[in-house]
Amino acid sequence: MKKAKKSELRYNEDDERTLLEDILGFIKVFVVSAIVILLFVNFVAHPVRVDGRSMYPTLKDGEFGFTNVGGVLLNGVKRGDIVVVTMEEKGQKTHWVKRVIGMPGDTISCVNDIVFINGKVLDETQYIDPDYRQSCVDQFGYFNKVPNADNTDVQDFEEVKLGDDEYYVMGDNRPYSKDSRYVGPVKKSQLFAKKMLVLLPVSDIGVKD
Repeated sequence: MKKAKKSELRYNEDDERTLLEDILGFIKVFVVSAIVILLFVNFVAHPVRVDGRSMYPTLKDGEFGFTNVGGVLLNGVKRGDIVVVTMEEKGQKTHWVKRVIGMPGDTISCVNDIVFINGKVLDETQYIDPDYRQSCVDQFGYFNKVPNADNTDVQDFEEVKLGDDEYYVMGDNRPYSKDSRYVGPVKKSQLFAKKMLVLLPVSDIGVKD
């Protein structure tokens, strides 16, 4: 009985590996997996949670998914793309989910609540529901305008001529969006990722772009 008990306490009689070697092997797998995950998150896809209603109804508050970091690096961005913008607020970096409206060299203006690009009306029907836009106009009296300096009224936002490395971004839900109308154009280096694959809630699964 004593001999049998001693045999049971052996680590593994048929395996030449030691317990230490198995622990080191586990650590190696863990480290490699962690590196792969970090590379995936930072250079391929990045987890994003929608906070607020600035992109409603395209993206809803609380939706969670991944955004494409590699897409910006490899293919750049074009007008109409949903992008994740790196911003600095109160000394801390944060990410805004917005849509590219103006490209480098463009002149952006707003006349009578209508957005113009280089003097031509910007067609946004592909990503802004006309019925939702009208509901905002009915409720607030405007869609694209911004508060004036003393916050007593709203007005068309100021015309902007974009530089060679500047982009103009806005949320789809304009009355609720803090964007380039307030903070000015953003640099290409601030465009962290584009598009968004929504995973949660399950009812909203799909690519938003």
